[in-house]
Amino acid sequence: MIAAATADVGYKEGRNNKTKHGSWYGLDYNPWCDMAISMWAAKSNNASVVGKFAYCPSHVNWFRARGQWVSKNATVRRGDIVFYSWDGGPLADHVGIVTADSPAGHDIKTIEGNTSSGASGSQGNGDGCYRRTRTRSQVLGFGRPAYDKPRGYAPFPGAAYFKSSPRSPLITAMGRRLVSQGCSAYADGPGPQWTDADKRSYAKWQRKRGFTGSAADGWPGMTTWDALKVPAV
Repeated sequence: MIAAATADVGYKEGRNNKTKHGSWYGLDYNPWCDMAISMWAAKSNNASVVGKFAYCPSHVNWFRARGQWVSKNATVRRGDIVFYSWDGGPLADHVGIVTADSPAGHDIKTIEGNTSSGASGSQGNGDGCYRRTRTRSQVLGFGRPAYDKPRGYAPFPGAAYFKSSPRSPLITAMGRRLVSQGCSAYADGPGPQWTDADKRSYAKWQRKRGFTGSAADGWPGMTTWDALKVPAV
């Protein structure tokens, strides 16, 4: 999904909102931010989990109805669909895709169609597709598609699993991934028994991903676990 969006960065519309996204959707010469999201989803085989929309408020309602709506100041995941309300009202004015995890309340990095490259120009009906950094004050909320987990990686076993002091090959696999990412606090190992060294190493990984404070306490969470890509064992 993000690769499909990245391929369009720098794309410019023609006169009167003429775009390949509008042509693909069947609604050319109209604001096209959500049509771009829909096209990227279709091109990456994610249409079933992202939806196909041209009107942002309808897209918001779709995510809400599926129980996949996330509040504006929540922790954000790469691949979330961000909806904006420029005037702070209840209706979405614009949409983009989040390209990097972001701790709760922090700025977000996105790719957006039908916006401007900077602060000047229309943010919700601009001239092209650009990478942007947005503050949470502009955000209405996020849709969180149920993307398929990468094959071959261990699913997140739940926070309680680690607090039970597990002994498992999964802990060894996790530790090896942490070492490979330069996040080792191990004197020996890693090994199959969860220890404080695992917790300290995981806290290094959380900080590397941009988390701070209680969000970088060393207890694994789903967002950082998925990003770590621990091999299935």
